[in-house]
This record gives sequence, C-alpha cells and structure tokens, in this order.
Amino acid sequence: MKAIRYCIAVCMAFGMAHLSYAQQATVVRQGYNNESDYGKFYLRVGASFLNNDFITQLNDGEIGDGYSAPTGLNFELGRYFFLQSEPVADLFKVGIDATFLSIGYNPLKWNDPDDPSYSEKFDLTTVGVKLGPVISFNPLGDLYVDAFAKVAPTVLTSIAGLEDVESVLFGWKSDFGVNLRYKKVTLTAGYESGSFKYDSYEYDEVTDIESSSKEKFPMGMFQVKLGLQFY
Repeated sequence: MKAIRYCIAVCMAFGMAHLSYAQQATVVRQGYNNESDYGKFYLRVGASFLNNDFITQLNDGEIGDGYSAPTGLNFELGRYFFLQSEPVADLFKVGIDATFLSIGYNPLKWNDPDDPSYSEKFDLTTVGVKLGPVISFNPLGDLYVDAFAKVAPTVLTSIAGLEDVESVLFGWKSDFGVNLRYKKVTLTAGYESGSFKYDSYEYDEVTDIESSSKEKFPMGMFQVKLGLQFY
C-alpha cells in the first residue's frame, strides 16, 4: 500500500514539474512571437569614455600630463535582421546586427604643464558602420538580452588642433557588448577597440632632414547608450 502511495506521489510530482516546464516554455514562445519576424530598428544615444592608451600616446608616453579626455557622446541608427521568426528550441534567436550609422564625438583638452591656467580644447569626431552576429535571449516576459560582436570600419573625420596628423584617418575597429531590451526601451553597454594609422613626420635640425614613419593611434572606448527599439 505504501509503495502504491509512493508511486502516486512521484507521478503527481513529475506531472506538476512537467506542467510547470510547459508553462515556462509557452511564455518564452509567446514572448518571441510578439516580436517582428525579421528585424527591429533601433536608435541609441549615449556617453563614451576613451581609454588611457590613446591619451598616453598623445602625451608622448607620459601619464597625467598635457592631454585629457572628458566624456564624449555617441549616436547609432541600425537594425536587427533575425534569421528565423521562431526561437531556436524556444530559447534564443540568432541574427545580424547592422548599424547603418555610428557617429562619435569626443572632446580633448590640453593643459600646459608649465602654466596650469592655460588650456586648449580640440574636437575628435568619428563616423562609421558596424556589422556582426547577434544572439537574443528572452529570460522573462518583455525583457530581452542581446549579445553582439561587430566589425566597425571607422573614419576619424576630425582631429583638429593636433599637429603632424592628417585630418582624416581610417581604421578597423571591433565592438563587443550586451543590449538589454524592455518593450521599446533599450540599455546598451559595449567596448570598441581598434586603431588608426597615420604618417608621423619628424624634423632633425642637425641634419636638416625631415623623416616620416607609420604610426598608430590606439582608440578604445567604453560606451553606454539609452535608446528605442521598434518595428
């Protein structure tokens, strides 16, 4: 008799667990079905923070002297292109994250080490596009988590005020990050890394000869953005 009761209890427990799992799978499936089948446009605006490598190179290897980089701004317009309308195994979607336009602005400030009261300001602006895979999870209701990795060909369109550097430079950057979506509101955190090549010129007063060499500006930055995502 006890064995029968035990079997009944185990069957009921198994049945309740199976019912609970089925309900959870249904919630995930319904959440993904509420999305667009093939993509979502997004518009994002946020803050960017240059890493120390770029500033250190501007300061000829010195840390804390001369140049500094206040908080910058960035703007992005793009779209997801999911490869399927239904999630894979009711767990996630895979697609392409295409940023059609990425604009960045970072102010630079130079303080004279010999005269703390004197400073100059410069503008650093970039324009680029980004493309790469994205994987999207739906852990709860209207909350989605997107992980992306993108390649970002970028043009440094202005570095006004810096001597011996061309005004327009090209570089290949990468962008890795996570995007949180709740209904139409998004919060994105990502890190861009890469460098820009340029010709550096140096004049030797003793030999009266000007020489040139290929140099790189390492330009990594952490970005945080708020945005809207819509069909």
